[in-house]
Amino acid sequence: MNQEILKRLKNTPELSPDEHDGSYELVRAIVSAYRDVDETVLDYHDLNAIYLMCIGTWRHSYGKKHEAVHAAHLPETRKQELDHLIDDLKSRAEAGVYKNQEKAVSGTGHIGMFGTGFYSFQNKTDPKSVRAFIRMCGDLLDMTDDEEMFQRAASVLTKSFHGMQAAAASVVLHCLKPLTFPVINSNVGSEDIFAALGIELNSRSKLETYVDNCRKIKAFRDANFSFKNYRILDMAAWELSDNPIQRLISQYKESFDTWFPQERYKWRAVQCFQEHWDLKSEDLAEMLRNSLAQANNLLDTNYAYPSKMITFFAEKEPNTVRSMFQQLLAPRADMVEQIQGFKQSADALLSRHQFKESMKQHYQGDRTICTYLFFAQPGQHFLYQYGKLKAFLAETGLNATCKMGDPQNVLTYQEIANQVLSCVQQDSELLNMFETKRTELGNAYYRDDEHHLLADDIIYFGSQLYKSDYWPSLAEYDPEISVEQWLELLADRTICTVENLRVLKTIQQEGGEATCKQLSLKLGDTSAHYNGSMVQLARRVQEKTGCPLVQNENNDQKWWPVLFVGRTALQDQPGTYSWKLRDELEEALELLPQKEVNNPMPFAKNTILYGPPGTGKTYQTVNYAVAIIEEKSLEEVQAENHEEVLKRYRQYRQDGRIEFTTFHQSFGYEEFIEGIRPVFAEDKEENSGDISYEIADGIFKKFCAAAQPPVVDPNQNPYGFSEFPTIWKVSLGGTGQHPIRDYCMKNNCIRIGWDDYGVNVTDETNYTIGGKTVLNAFLNRMQVGDIVLSCYSARSIDAVGVVTGEPEWHPEFDEYKRLRTVKWLIKGKDISIGEFRLEKSLTLSTVYRLNTTVETVIEVLNKNGFSGTPPTKGTKGPYVFIIDEINRGNISKIFGELITLIEPSKRLGQSEELQARLPYSHEIFGIPDNVYLLGTMNTADRSIALLDTALRRRFSFVEMMPDSGILDGIEVEGISVSGLLTTLNRRIEVLFDREHTLGHAFFTPLRQSPSIQTLGEIFRDKVIPLLQEYFYDDYEKICLVLGDRKRPEQQQFFKVESVDLQSLFGVEPEFEVNPTYRINPDAFFDAEVYRNL
Repeated sequence: MNQEILKRLKNTPELSPDEHDGSYELVRAIVSAYRDVDETVLDYHDLNAIYLMCIGTWRHSYGKKHEAVHAAHLPETRKQELDHLIDDLKSRAEAGVYKNQEKAVSGTGHIGMFGTGFYSFQNKTDPKSVRAFIRMCGDLLDMTDDEEMFQRAASVLTKSFHGMQAAAASVVLHCLKPLTFPVINSNVGSEDIFAALGIELNSRSKLETYVDNCRKIKAFRDANFSFKNYRILDMAAWELSDNPIQRLISQYKESFDTWFPQERYKWRAVQCFQEHWDLKSEDLAEMLRNSLAQANNLLDTNYAYPSKMITFFAEKEPNTVRSMFQQLLAPRADMVEQIQGFKQSADALLSRHQFKESMKQHYQGDRTICTYLFFAQPGQHFLYQYGKLKAFLAETGLNATCKMGDPQNVLTYQEIANQVLSCVQQDSELLNMFETKRTELGNAYYRDDEHHLLADDIIYFGSQLYKSDYWPSLAEYDPEISVEQWLELLADRTICTVENLRVLKTIQQEGGEATCKQLSLKLGDTSAHYNGSMVQLARRVQEKTGCPLVQNENNDQKWWPVLFVGRTALQDQPGTYSWKLRDELEEALELLPQKEVNNPMPFAKNTILYGPPGTGKTYQTVNYAVAIIEEKSLEEVQAENHEEVLKRYRQYRQDGRIEFTTFHQSFGYEEFIEGIRPVFAEDKEENSGDISYEIADGIFKKFCAAAQPPVVDPNQNPYGFSEFPTIWKVSLGGTGQHPIRDYCMKNNCIRIGWDDYGVNVTDETNYTIGGKTVLNAFLNRMQVGDIVLSCYSARSIDAVGVVTGEPEWHPEFDEYKRLRTVKWLIKGKDISIGEFRLEKSLTLSTVYRLNTTVETVIEVLNKNGFSGTPPTKGTKGPYVFIIDEINRGNISKIFGELITLIEPSKRLGQSEELQARLPYSHEIFGIPDNVYLLGTMNTADRSIALLDTALRRRFSFVEMMPDSGILDGIEVEGISVSGLLTTLNRRIEVLFDREHTLGHAFFTPLRQSPSIQTLGEIFRDKVIPLLQEYFYDDYEKICLVLGDRKRPEQQQFFKVESVDLQSLFGVEPEFEVNPTYRINPDAFFDAEVYRNL
């Protein structure tokens, strides 16, 4: 007997159950709720509900308790009462009312004293047992005599009872009657406390011996201690045993009968491997396939296929793979070096045998390679998995270093697994339980004499016990992306757009967790927009990294867990579901350069700057465009020297990152998107002098094409195409078989004629026999990297190539002396032009541009035996398209079907991506997500209220009103220019409206030249004409705006001229005649005029 603990317990005071933990009250309440329920409807759901009321909410959340209550067969009123009680207990726990705080709990606010990862009795019990148990609990509730209660319990807890062992039953009975029923074996240290006190229990895990053991414990308690609550013994057990592994093994034994059948496939997988493994096998790939036939659950996951890839490599290079395994399994080698060497060899194999772009990963990572090691040497190794290790450490509280991406993790796992193994080998009860099960399974399952797999299974068991309020748990899923990898992904704008980064940073600023509704309230746009954009980001991350995906309970693949873990939103949290950043992603966001943190992109994709004339709208487009491209805040750019900003703006325009156009009444769809334009044919074969027509791209379509990434990744370009290749039709000597065609195919070139013009063709060449357009295309417009389609007939193509050389002149040929070298990618084919989405038959012209796409050409190449790569995904940096005077054009006519495509959520790559087929070219067209539309609008010309509703809905509007503050400090002979502008605009607002006020930009020249001459010129040349336009020559109002009536006649801007009507008309008109107003030139340059304005 342990005298020290006996002495301590003798001095332990009584423990009030309801002051200790809320689960006592909760169990009494739910048992009482069943008194009025028809027993015939009861099933395992009801046993679940009662049992779960005892389990700690750090293990299974308050939400799980609510779910269990609502799944039970209780009346609705009782369910509502229990809901209220659970919420009330939660509030009390969070307020610190209860004294209990389990060691497993980090933090406060929990109820429930017992921990288990498993609480469902489905397929483990039967209705008869459920009814008997619940009826017994109801009877015990009113009893007070211990022996009477023991007898009632003994009548139910027999061998014929199904669903519970002593541990689970004792937990419920203790919560119901804490002074009568002790907890046996629910706490892993409980077996030690009874042994330490010298209490000999009989088969303590069996249900039928529980009541007799209760009597023994009661007798000892009453003889030695003053307290009655058996919870004190349970807590003493925790203090007695501080080995978390032993505690876990005890829980494993409790669950062994239900747990092991679900996990026995691992022993089958090892045995299968052992039976087929033979590195000397002639067919190595087939040997691997057979050896790993049972290993899918341990190797392959969603989007990760290590067994398939290693088998594929073995088919391609069996000796290389054989050598990889020989080095991996070599004795006395450094384990980390072995693993790294295996991965490096797999890298080399992938680079040599990557026959399609989607083969981004070989999936031979630490987990997979450790699985190979374990399968081959199960008595030496363990089944390492990062998520399993991390969750196990969190569950047990063991102190060990574990960081995503660290090669040393495998050694940490070995150390932890060996600690578990040591405890396993000392537990004879566990070994006997395992041996009994192993014998039942037979020879098809691995014997596991060293118990390495058993120890590993206990680690997995412990990782599954680790539960949080979030899904998926570490043990269920981990994308295995390190902080360093996240930093690279966050910096890659083809993966993480500026808008994506802005959303992630907002979540981080909200405490690392937010709902889509919270993002909507914080950033604008809809909740669905943020849901879609984050899913798209997760997809791009998965495509880039090849990380595994997780499935929910319905076997649906989920993408967002690559970025987050999630839970149902809290009661006071807007929205329905909350995302929490993964630890590694959150750490990477914290490590981002400060510039990325402070300057998320603040600009909408479609913006219109609007306001009266002279408010600096066009001026500000320079600042906006540069800020967008450089991903800076507008304020940061505005604070710079404008001349320096303007230099960068001009450079960006030259580079094609910025385009500027002005809408006007005659501007149309054909100029903006695409249209048919006349071309004068000059080739004899095309009826020289006739007008033909071609489809020409408009300014915005060209800009969108430039904003998209290269169709082919320059680093993965097996074609030789340029970044933006033109596609040409070429006739080689004519249609059908021709000696010129044969020569070109054999010698990798294309040849055309018009030899009579000689080697040099210039602007001075007299095209007497035609050919000007063809020669210009062949000699000047065609570039290295362009694509050529060899025309075999009007409806077929026989070869596809890429231009590799400049024009050459070959005098040694009898004809067709003009030549360019090409690389034929496919030849000798008979491909219909329909495959290239060409609708019209090819014409006789020798060389001309075809209206098809590079993506289409790549599809045709891949269909015809050329193995290449699919189009590049991702985006370039921001591009800005500026439309000045956007409201002067007919928006509906100019944008056409694109009015919908410009919406941010409809852009290419976004959650609701849309593309439209253009009416002329029939191309599929969409707006790149990195294109920003920036418009200006003069409200004096057209009010926003009169704009097309479709346009207004798709643009963000930034009002730019006159700002007299910009003119502060500018004075002309003591006259405040800011004050002048303020006075004028107040009068205009009264007489007209605020949309026709005067902009401050009219007066900015005074900053450089603050003279009465400059001020007078501004009024004469700018202000007066604008007022005349505003007020339609209503000079009375104009004079009121200018304050003319306040000043003597010689200081008025407009003089009223007296007219002798009798002399002018010969009679006095009987109607009122408008007065005649004349501009007074002298007033403009008189300082007193402005002082008295």
